[in-house]
Amino acid sequence: MTKSDPISRRPGRWTAFAVTAVTAASAVTIALPAPSALADPATPTPTPVAPAVPAAPPATPVPAPPATPVPAPPATPVPAPPVDPNAPPVPAPPPVDPNAPVPPPLDPNAPPAPPTPPALEPGRIPNTAGGFSYLLPAGWVVSDASRLNYGQALLSKQIAPAESGQPAPTASDASVILGRLDLKLFAGAEQDNSKAAVRLGSDMGEFFMPFAGVRINQQSGALQAGDMPGYFSSYEVKFTDTTKPNGQIWAGVVGTSVPNAPRDQRNQRWFVVWLGTAKDPIDPAAAKALAESIRPYTPPPPPEPPPADPNAPVPPPPAAGGRIPLGVPVPVETPVPGMTPGQ
Repeated sequence: MTKSDPISRRPGRWTAFAVTAVTAASAVTIALPAPSALADPATPTPTPVAPAVPAAPPATPVPAPPATPVPAPPATPVPAPPVDPNAPPVPAPPPVDPNAPVPPPLDPNAPPAPPTPPALEPGRIPNTAGGFSYLLPAGWVVSDASRLNYGQALLSKQIAPAESGQPAPTASDASVILGRLDLKLFAGAEQDNSKAAVRLGSDMGEFFMPFAGVRINQQSGALQAGDMPGYFSSYEVKFTDTTKPNGQIWAGVVGTSVPNAPRDQRNQRWFVVWLGTAKDPIDPAAAKALAESIRPYTPPPPPEPPPADPNAPVPPPPAAGGRIPLGVPVPVETPVPGMTPGQ
């Protein structure tokens, strides 16, 4: 019996695979159509343009770091001058006196110090005796008031400039008197300023112009000196003697009368009396401005006296009989006791 060859049976399977592959290739060839020469050319697809990218802003310049300052070389110290061996030694401070009196402690109940008065404005003249200040009119000078019967200030009209250090010459027929309206004048008893001004002008006219005549051109009106009310009265005198020029007077009163106030505050009023003639007439505007420039004035307190010298010698006690020994200095008192009027 003949055996079959196992290899001879395999070719049938490989043959089947080959036929299947050929058949599949033919099917692909039939399915794909042949390219045609008359076909339209393909439309090119437009390529999208990328949007422009905005340019970047210029970079901010970065400041360069500050340069480190180079330290200056240290200054060469100036050598101190050599000590003079022959110079006298510096005296030592005096020793503290153990017996010196101890300053008294501050009294907590002591009244406060009075306030310092404000400084006067430029051109304002204080009058300590009368307790007021005023503004000097242009062309007038302050004169000696020691011979006045009434008032504490006297003004004179300057008629020429001063020369060679001498006082300026002044007019003899014009003057101004200012002062406190106290009870030395009859007008001081009038509490109403309008009545006081009329009385003051009448009395002063008779005092300075004691001649027969007639009063003419009489005028009056109100004044306001800061917060102080006032009043003025003026007139002329036509003298019977025609050789005399007409006399003129302007009297003003400012302030307030308080009868029930303390004595030093009872009559806070001041007056102005301006005298003139027809040849040297009164300036009513200047007179009013002078009266309205008056302000109360309080002088600053005097400086405190220096402390007593603890090393001053103690005066010896008086000898028997109340007399001081011969050769011992005696302090002088002013005024001298026993020589004051009324003692």
